[in-house]
Amino acid sequence: MTEEFDAQKSYLAVKASEKMVAFVGFIIPLEENGKTKEGVVKISSFQRPYGGGYLTLTFIVDRADEGLIDKYQRLCEKLTEDALTPLLEKGFERMVKVDLDSLEKSKGWYIEEINVYFRTLQGREKVLIEQQLIPAIEKLLACTFDPVEWWPEGRNAQTPEQEEIEGHISLRGLFRKWFGTG
Repeated sequence: MTEEFDAQKSYLAVKASEKMVAFVGFIIPLEENGKTKEGVVKISSFQRPYGGGYLTLTFIVDRADEGLIDKYQRLCEKLTEDALTPLLEKGFERMVKVDLDSLEKSKGWYIEEINVYFRTLQGREKVLIEQQLIPAIEKLLACTFDPVEWWPEGRNAQTPEQEEIEGHISLRGLFRKWFGTG
């Protein structure tokens, strides 16, 4: 008897082994009265043997205000392959959007991700992220990004203590602690 394929388990296994290369904080205005939503984008890279590959941008925001989450989701609908195409170089191939909340709900965070494919990725992540993807997303979503914080090659992750994860620490602060930069 063959075991039934579980897409959710398969996808989460891939997420657990992806190569994180950087993260970046962002602020997105959601209302005229100045209400904003802060979040973090975790950036991973997957390179294929021929030199191409994709960047995975995982957008993570706090669920504290569901009304703002609804506005954030509507704003993120502007982030499409058709909208990105004119803003990126000819080596851009396609974009695939994945609503991770539909696969695995996280009680405190809303998580959405895009996979951006390029014909040539190897050795170009920094240029593609800092000079193309981040400015393109800022233009499409009218958000502001902090400087990208790069994960040093070969460095092991220091997982924050459980109390820090569950305590009053901002998402950006948690990532900085995890990266050892804050």
